Amino acid sequence: MIRINKGQEPDEWRQYRLTPGVEYAAIPELRGALLMEQGYICAYCMRRIPIKDRNSNETSRIDHIKCRTNYKEKELDYSNMVICCPGSINSDFHCDKKKEETDIHFTPFDEHFINTISYETKSGKIKSSNSVWDSEINNILNLNNALLQLNRKQVIEGIRTILGKKQWTNTQLNTQLLKWQSFDSEHKLKAYCGVVIWYLIKKLKSYPHNV
Repeated sequence: MIRINKGQEPDEWRQYRLTPGVEYAAIPELRGALLMEQGYICAYCMRRIPIKDRNSNETSRIDHIKCRTNYKEKELDYSNMVICCPGSINSDFHCDKKKEETDIHFTPFDEHFINTISYETKSGKIKSSNSVWDSEINNILNLNNALLQLNRKQVIEGIRTILGKKQWTNTQLNTQLLKWQSFDSEHKLKAYCGVVIWYLIKKLKSYPHNV
């Protein structure tokens, strides 16, 4: 996962939600703003979005972190929304498709939460050092879906192969880190970028003398 820098709601959404008697609807301007904000990756699994899954007719889903059923007052609150993949990479649903109306006790806006996240390099498993959040990652979001885990493993293997080709200095590693943290010319982040960011930070901490 990566920390999402939550911005201001788009003007079109503000005008929509202030319309008397309006009910929630995923208007195009809302969806577009969330995609731009997140660099066109899923808030939870970091897959590229929009994307078409074989098991879904959707290309993305808007998740209310505090679900609409239990928190009606947050139904139109932009700060309560993220955009996710269809959650159907296989028949074992994940992300918002799995979460549905269940609450989680963390948000991808919280740097403290992001700092609890790590990955097993041999398996690609995602985990949190906080036991409650770790349980929610597994049981509510199903982020250790077998295919998601395999994809993260392959990303880790890829960056390890690149770093293994030469002796990297801290300056070079920081340059790579910045590339993975940055939006490209189309305001997109690289899919699964949080895995590489985590790995590069871990690498930098291991070699503080290597300038």
